[in-house]
Amino acid sequence: MSTRQYSLEELHSQLSLRTKKGVNFPEARPLIAHYCSTGTLESILKNQQIWFSNPLLMNDSEELAFGMLWGRERFRNHEGLKKALGSREHYDLFRNHLEHLFDGFEREGAFDVYIACFAEHHPDNRDGSLSMWRGYGANGNGACVVFDTAKLTEVPSSPLIIGKIEYASRDIRIGWIDRILDVFGELVALTDLPTEELHTAAWTLFQRLLSLSLYTKHEGFQEEQEWRIVYMKHHDTANLLTRMLDYHIGPRGIEPKLKFDIKPLPGAADESVLIDRLVHSVILGPTAAADIHRKSVLRMLKRLERDALAARVFSSTIPYRSN
Repeated sequence: MSTRQYSLEELHSQLSLRTKKGVNFPEARPLIAHYCSTGTLESILKNQQIWFSNPLLMNDSEELAFGMLWGRERFRNHEGLKKALGSREHYDLFRNHLEHLFDGFEREGAFDVYIACFAEHHPDNRDGSLSMWRGYGANGNGACVVFDTAKLTEVPSSPLIIGKIEYASRDIRIGWIDRILDVFGELVALTDLPTEELHTAAWTLFQRLLSLSLYTKHEGFQEEQEWRIVYMKHHDTANLLTRMLDYHIGPRGIEPKLKFDIKPLPGAADESVLIDRLVHSVILGPTAAADIHRKSVLRMLKRLERDALAARVFSSTIPYRSN
């Protein structure tokens, strides 16, 4: 192992570099599809908005909670970190900082975490995925809005983070958590950490565990091939999107939402973020594929002054009958 000393900035970058998985945006720029009802399609185009939801309210009961609970548990029993931090006093201070971060996130921070979910989409696919239609596209009676991430320009200061989900079993995901803790311990042993910087180091570890929690899921969801855009209020230090924090009253009662305007916003989204530019295609679900439905959607586009999208509307040819 190298004997060089790391700075706190390098601790953060090296931890991310040595524990990240796969290829993410902006290195990868796939088409990503949002399956929804026809009413939601109208809302997206009419209001030029995508609604982000709190992951704790989604259909995966382990969303966010799995990584945070296991991250905390594995940290408490990680002997390597105790050794890396040197003295018992040093370790106790670090542990208290990290426990405080977990407590604060559970108490307040998790409320204002929001995600928008998409499925990776093949450029030649004009039918969509049957399982996605059944699960998210109104049982085949909805629509699929396909966005082209190649049209996006990365904005480093943006509080929005685009990433691909990694899928694995419970034990493998716990192994990923252990790997983060192992690497963090190795780096800490090579980092000059005065007492006053222990909080910053704890924040670095907490953020990496939080990222793993948001971008990993059980392998049973693998067919969704999910990409997601994540917003965390505590990352939005310039309050670029806080005015978009809102609520929705639906079948489950009232719940928090981030109603993101698909428009340029300095510091968060550049001039490429325009709905007519980003929408690659609109696919109508297999049970809504009759010519009358397609013509109705074309009329809707005209009324909404989204005529530029008319040539990008297709009807799924999957022979699916919902009842």
